[in-house]
Amino acid sequence: MALSTSQSISLTGASTINGVQVATFSTVVSKGLSYTSVSTQITDQDLYEKNKAEVRKDRNDFQTVADNLTDSLESESAKDTE
Repeated sequence: MALSTSQSISLTGASTINGVQVATFSTVVSKGLSYTSVSTQITDQDLYEKNKAEVRKDRNDFQTVADNLTDSLESESAKDTE
């Protein structure tokens, strides 16, 4: 019998307009995943409707952060095998 482990990182974010939270974003990033799915929850529907472009930009920025984190995990994994 041998121990097997895996690493994952929970990442969360929030989109705010004038100090009011409009949406939250979350994902779990792990080594070996080629795509990270981002979950979005709208917390203030009225502000979201008035500020869709800004909230969607925040969502896209969050996805970029998640992608960069995934890439860094893969890069570390490649170094471990050298």
